[in-house]
Amino acid sequence: MAAFMKLDITIHKGNPEKPVAIFIHGLAMDKYFWLDPLETKAFAKNIPLKYFAAKKPRHSDSSRKITIGDVPKKISGLWNDVVREGCSAVCWSQRRPVGPISIAVKELNDVVLIVKKKFPSRPVAFICHSRGGLVARKLMESRPQGVKALITIASPHRGSSLSKIGKYIEPLTKPLNPIIPESTRGNVSGIIKNLRELINGKALKELMPGSAFIRNLQDTPVSGIHYVSFGGKKTALVHIYKWERMDHTVKARSILTIPDSLLKIVPSSARPPELIPGKADFMVTAESSVLPWTKEHYNVQANHFTITWNRKVRGKTLEVLRKI
Repeated sequence: MAAFMKLDITIHKGNPEKPVAIFIHGLAMDKYFWLDPLETKAFAKNIPLKYFAAKKPRHSDSSRKITIGDVPKKISGLWNDVVREGCSAVCWSQRRPVGPISIAVKELNDVVLIVKKKFPSRPVAFICHSRGGLVARKLMESRPQGVKALITIASPHRGSSLSKIGKYIEPLTKPLNPIIPESTRGNVSGIIKNLRELINGKALKELMPGSAFIRNLQDTPVSGIHYVSFGGKKTALVHIYKWERMDHTVKARSILTIPDSLLKIVPSSARPPELIPGKADFMVTAESSVLPWTKEHYNVQANHFTITWNRKVRGKTLEVLRKI
């Protein structure tokens, strides 16, 4: 019970005949990434995820010439899917979401102990986003009893070299200023600043390819456990549109995509693979997202955040829960 009191944890009790899903969030996030994604902010809580969910606008707002698109009023994600399936679900906010992975591993162990007490003899599935997959893998080295599935979504199993691009991020705004409408320059500059701060932080160093943590992972596949991984192949996070009159109608034209439009200024030789459209999701390459021993991996057209809302990811995850 002491572990329970220390954790900011949410527990949903489902059908006693169905498994328990433990959700593990990624770097610089919290449990609301699963519970309420539209109200959650990414990049050290600086940028609302709802901006990443925006679609191309269909109807013009006469008061605005520039828009990020239509933001949905609701997002049905994996947490909602699991609850509707009748499974029990557990998630918590890591006390140090940009701290060492070892601290998150200890917290996950506490969560597993809580689950064992509240749901004895129930099969458990780890559903992990980004760094959360590495947190789960580290705990799996101790072979925790009852775990029957490990599902990783956009997890950097081979590491992520995104921290190398920090020196390129901030200078990108200067040559773009003449083509970005003045009303949106502040927003773009703010996003770039937040990206640079996260990328230059210490937390990403632990996730670098060849880091001590990556080299020292010693988990191995265990018979009877379902292993599934997913990777994204879309790097675009935010689109900026401008309303223009064409053929007697007003239509939205895309004028900027972050980060894709910005990276056109960077020499291709300097771009890390995590930022190459079609090969990565902005933070993790599709290749790195493959759980080393899985026989079931899927790549989808989504970025590092929207991947958890992807229909295929959600459908395949539910299939696993039905099997255990």
